[in-house]
Amino acid sequence: LHGPTKATTLGVGAIMISSLIYFSVTEGSINMTEILIMVFLALTAPVSANMMAKAAMHIGVRTTEETRGQGWDQ
Repeated sequence: LHGPTKATTLGVGAIMISSLIYFSVTEGSINMTEILIMVFLALTAPVSANMMAKAAMHIGVRTTEETRGQGWDQ
């Protein structure tokens, strides 16, 4: 649950930071759009992953043999 949201947040965050640096150097001003996107993603990615996991538990999605840790039914 932590891995997918961490990769998404860090990947998009790195792109937004590089965009922020590039456009602040070329245009001479900081654009708030990149900052707002990073804040929105940092707040919503863990919440959405948690909600998807809860929904999977609720409807009884089966875990595979490769799943580490305990299954839903334990």
